[in-house]
Amino acid sequence: MEVSTITIKDIAREAGVSTATVSYVINGSRPVMPEKRQRVLDVISKTNYQPNRVAKSLRTKKTNTIGVLVEDIVNFPIVGIINGISEYFEKTDYTILLNDLRLLDSIFNKYDQVVHQKEKINNALSFLALGSKVDAVIYVGMFSRDISKVLADINKPIVMAYSTSDDEHICSVTYENEDAAANLTQHLIDNGHKKIAVITGIAHTPPAQMRLKGINKAIKDSGLMLDSSLVKNGDWERASGYQCMKDLLESEKGSLPTAVVAMNDIMAIGAMDAIREEGLIVPDDISVVGFDNRDESNVVFPKLTTVEIDMKAIGYTAAQMATQKLSGAGEYATERNVIIPSRLITRDTVKNTNI
Repeated sequence: MEVSTITIKDIAREAGVSTATVSYVINGSRPVMPEKRQRVLDVISKTNYQPNRVAKSLRTKKTNTIGVLVEDIVNFPIVGIINGISEYFEKTDYTILLNDLRLLDSIFNKYDQVVHQKEKINNALSFLALGSKVDAVIYVGMFSRDISKVLADINKPIVMAYSTSDDEHICSVTYENEDAAANLTQHLIDNGHKKIAVITGIAHTPPAQMRLKGINKAIKDSGLMLDSSLVKNGDWERASGYQCMKDLLESEKGSLPTAVVAMNDIMAIGAMDAIREEGLIVPDDISVVGFDNRDESNVVFPKLTTVEIDMKAIGYTAAQMATQKLSGAGEYATERNVIIPSRLITRDTVKNTNI
């Protein structure tokens, strides 16, 4: 058959499935049995089928384009999330239109100040929704926090990735914090650590609060107590991890903590710098754990035990949710908030004191 004239009906006939099944595969709008899906993809690949997007958009009044609005593409979580979004849409008939707000320089680590960028954000949102006529928008935050009342209602599905919103017209995909921090702390306790220090992120931020709650839960459930003098407030940056650790080493010279939970990898690496400066060894003298599983955690020496946030899964799921909101079918079609599990990554910075 001629590639230029091939239709969905032709694809369906050659693959031995219904036209509806071909449509589900192309649009990613409903689950399809793996064997049938593969037959459809094989025929599409063999025939180099290309949907007529212009005709389709005129007929359906949809562009099959999803807007992806990112707060800053150079910031830590964004790349992994975009990777997940792209992987999902590669399997569908949708294309993505990416808009980078470049907010990092104006916000830095004062992530709750995003409200001051409301006009810039909504101008970009209007461009995607009205100017480019995207069918839905995925908003990718660079920090886990609630940004309710920042995004305008564009009368199209909005899915927030990594950040959250209480606005009823916005859905979100984020990650597990409290239980992950509890599991991380329990790992220290299981390795015999009883005197555990904590270096928090900015204290009033939701991730810091949820992680501290998880740390407290693990310690309390094990019959131990978290000494408030061993809790130091950082600001998510390496220098604060270094300074908090210096303060702990100075104030606890008579009885040092055997382990430190830093609420992100960057502060954990700063803490390790301070420990080495004092002539101490990680983990022989003090064990250190982080959170995020950043690239740095696997190249620092010793390699850092941490928690992995599955950024790719956050992006992939947000993309699924956006298309399923459009089709009205699928496991996320009626969901408002989805939480992706985090997992413990054990490496070389925890000493087993039970041995």
